[in-house]
Amino acid sequence: MAKVLIADDSETILLLIRTRLEMAGYEVETAADGEEVVEALHRDPGEAPDLLLLDAMMPRKSGIDALRELRAEGVDTPALIVSAHQDEMDAGASTDLAISGYVTKPIDFDRLFASIAELTAP
Repeated sequence: MAKVLIADDSETILLLIRTRLEMAGYEVETAADGEEVVEALHRDPGEAPDLLLLDAMMPRKSGIDALRELRAEGVDTPALIVSAHQDEMDAGASTDLAISGYVTKPIDFDRLFASIAELTAP
């Protein structure tokens, strides 16, 4: 099953998403902010996740800023952005950052699982 790296500054949301994904058979790694996402991908590039699930707004480094940095380095891992408001996103960011999709809070797990399955299918 696919490996998903989840980043959210809310421990509650992080635990909820992690638990649901693990129950569905996904391998999950977590990060508290975008800085930890970048560090995780630098730490072991050979063990890169199949998908990034990034909260749009986090302290230290947002999911958007982390994705911007990773894309500039050539990392092309599919990424879903999680946000309470999809309109928080810059209209050009989807194209510029190759964002694969958006997940709004509260999270519709059926829709999330469908998106993850689509993006990680062999």
